Amino acid sequence: MTSDLRHRFRAVIFDLDGTLIDSAPDIADAINMVMAEFGRQALTERTVRDMVGNGWAGLLERAMTLTGGMPEGAASVVEERFRQLYLPRSTRLSSLYPGVAETIDALRRDGTAIGVCTNKRQAGADQVISTFGLGRAIGAVVGGDTGVMKPDPAHLAKVLDLLGVGAADAVMVGDSDADVAAARGAGMPCVVVSYGYAGGPPASLGADRMIDCMRDLIPSLAGL
Repeated sequence: MTSDLRHRFRAVIFDLDGTLIDSAPDIADAINMVMAEFGRQALTERTVRDMVGNGWAGLLERAMTLTGGMPEGAASVVEERFRQLYLPRSTRLSSLYPGVAETIDALRRDGTAIGVCTNKRQAGADQVISTFGLGRAIGAVVGGDTGVMKPDPAHLAKVLDLLGVGAADAVMVGDSDADVAAARGAGMPCVVVSYGYAGGPPASLGADRMIDCMRDLIPSLAGL
């Protein structure tokens, strides 16, 4: 991959699940452990993929609704049990998508600031990023339990503030309507990947560019 990036951006902000990392297998594994403990039927990995992106609380609410409803007053208990089961297993079955490591390395070598804006809880995000060796290149990670979540553009603003870069000099890369909406609200262009957890046709999300592989990201930034 060339180190001549030929784009105007000082920072690239990435979503995590469904964009950099295919984490659905581990998430589905932990969800189904919770489902079993509550006497619910297991969910397919495909079903879980379509539910990822709204943080753990939203994910578990949807999972319980699909299998009979959230027991009254049990939301915090379900979420805590998921946390206990998921964190020790969060990288056993997950994997980086093709092209992620080399793309991030190319951006880092050329001085582009890199951030992660994810609705995943901070502890889970930090653990995944550390395990896959991305931490040395990423200057800021802001999870979804730190006060605000996408599609609120204030979530992106937190990452930009930590990187010391303005929205006019940054681009968002994600896989969902929440990513696109947050970018639009922040006044940033947005690139979406076609392989993530959009839960519908990625081309319908209204991003400025769509790519099929992370290796295509840097060329796609030209002209944005």
